[in-house]
Amino acid sequence: MAEEKALPFHSFTFTLIADKRPRTAFRMKALEGGMYELHVEKGSASNPTSQFTREVPVDVAQRLKDALQDIGVFGWGESYGDALAPGSRRWSVNTVFKEGVFSVASKGGSDVPAGFDDMLEELYRLDFPRPSESGATGASGEQPQRSFQTPLPTSIGDLAAYASKGDFGNFDPTMLQQRMKDEVSRMGPAERKQLIDMLVQSGMGTREFWEDFFNNL
Repeated sequence: MAEEKALPFHSFTFTLIADKRPRTAFRMKALEGGMYELHVEKGSASNPTSQFTREVPVDVAQRLKDALQDIGVFGWGESYGDALAPGSRRWSVNTVFKEGVFSVASKGGSDVPAGFDDMLEELYRLDFPRPSESGATGASGEQPQRSFQTPLPTSIGDLAAYASKGDFGNFDPTMLQQRMKDEVSRMGPAERKQLIDMLVQSGMGTREFWEDFFNNL
């Protein structure tokens, strides 16, 4: 009998309270059958408001783990304090690799470890709410490079809608390309062809360009 492949982790949880906003929490937890539950909520832990809960395949969890490992998240210290200009920011990260056996956790305030904003970018790709106010500061206390007033496309329907308008607004090209690649990697041949047809019809590149782009996942 073939040996069952080990899961990337049992659960990953991130919570953030920033700039007097309500607590926001992100959780990805292994389910039976090789799927993961992705859950995002806002509000206090005792009375949260669920933003969404959906199931994602194990490869999504594996990509997240690989990205976090490259960033260095699993090597962060246990705690970080406030920077020289303390704010109201509080955050925590907890990764359980094997329940009851091995886990790593970090927490802190306005002082954050190197790679913190890179971790947030990975979570934004999985629909963790991105601050959209023009005057908001980034998680590390710096002014963000951009402000997304509209969420990134998360499905073929969203991608098709934006493509049909020929307008991707103020989306960051690199992040948009990665989101599209992630989306297309989960599509079947018919869905992929449909998306490429719509992109070509919008005038955003030739068919050869998009086929080459998505084939190099």
